[in-house]
Amino acid sequence: MRVITTLLALALVISLVACNGGGAAPSSPAASTPPSSSASQPATSPSATPSAAPSATPSASPSATPEPTGEPIKIGHIADMTGVEALTGQQADMAMKFAVKQLGGQIAGRPIQIILGDSQSASPQAAVDIARKMVEQDHVVAIIGPTQIPHKAAVADYIKTVGIPLIFYSPTPLMMIQDNDWVFGVIGTNVGLPSIMGDYIYKDLGYRRVHTIARDDASGRSFIGPFADSFTALGGEIVSQQWAPQPTLDYSTYFTAMSDDVDAIVAWVSGADAIAMWTAWYEMGVSAKIPLIAAFHGSFTDYPIAEALRDTKPEVAQAMIGAIAPMPYVYSIDTPENNDFVAAWTAEYGSPPRHSVNGDATQALYLLAAAIKSLNGDTTPDKLAQAILNLDFTGPEGRQYFKDGMHVATKDYYIGKIVQLDNGDFAYDLVKTYQAVPPTGWVG
Repeated sequence: MRVITTLLALALVISLVACNGGGAAPSSPAASTPPSSSASQPATSPSATPSAAPSATPSASPSATPEPTGEPIKIGHIADMTGVEALTGQQADMAMKFAVKQLGGQIAGRPIQIILGDSQSASPQAAVDIARKMVEQDHVVAIIGPTQIPHKAAVADYIKTVGIPLIFYSPTPLMMIQDNDWVFGVIGTNVGLPSIMGDYIYKDLGYRRVHTIARDDASGRSFIGPFADSFTALGGEIVSQQWAPQPTLDYSTYFTAMSDDVDAIVAWVSGADAIAMWTAWYEMGVSAKIPLIAAFHGSFTDYPIAEALRDTKPEVAQAMIGAIAPMPYVYSIDTPENNDFVAAWTAEYGSPPRHSVNGDATQALYLLAAAIKSLNGDTTPDKLAQAILNLDFTGPEGRQYFKDGMHVATKDYYIGKIVQLDNGDFAYDLVKTYQAVPPTGWVG
């Protein structure tokens, strides 16, 4: 009973963290300096160069941009600003506002107008209703978001009937995109990130035997499956797989069922369940014997989890330091584009972009802006869709492009590890770069 009560309290903490958005400035300026990325090791990228692909990088000097004129370019943004997914939505909204400012409030000389719709972490129909309003009343030229898979599927079906670009800035199942000429997965699929983790722990860490545990739903299985495929294709062994219902507030029985003769436990759950899993892993003594590794980062290893534990069970938060996860963005990527992004973000918000969606949403809007610029401001739907496919774009998250007619980007991905900054905040630091990961997953 004591364990359940403690975990319920922790669940309330993470709920409050999500609703507060996590966007406040830290109490110390130390977070303005990114951790060193000297450990970055670029992987060999596949030899693939798209045709008709203009390079495009947004300007970071809005003061040098002429005042925009003419009809505004209206862009819809569907995000969960309230409810259980509020943290992601609020961080994405910060990124959109930041990107508009960095673009000088204009694209190709026309003012940008972002129209935000709150899908409220509610039913897919709520997201469709927002999309319909954006298209039929606001007359947007494109929609960015949403992030939840059921919301994506529903909005994609609607967009197919009206014919404007729909851009997803979080990993998405390939089958949801490829039969729809209007949908673009700019951050890749849910296959790419787990596949690089399978490669990394087998080749770089030398792991050969692992247990897996994940939430027993489509998301959990969509992350563990590609990891297992990658790891076993290289010769690794999945000793056992366990699936937990949501919510699960006591993971002790799951860890008890695992043997100790493995190199790691590879997992994914989210939110309060993640807090419960990390707590059981530490309090049962498993942390002293077997590392816990993320098959996918989102809401399992992201900083709100560590910081909720820091404030309630600091010993568990400390045990999380050094844990690794596959990432679409890590703020310590050492490139000119990202260094400029981090410096400008820190100046704007008082802290670095620690949440992956800060990079994801910013890059998505930059990419859309680059496509519109390539058309000199023409936003005719079919021309804009083709312009997106033609892009070879480099931004804060690295390089991404669309290959062989696929509507999911080939993109740079990263292995990140949890670190604690001087002011006590948590973030990811860069461990390794995987260049040009295809939508179907990494094959190194």
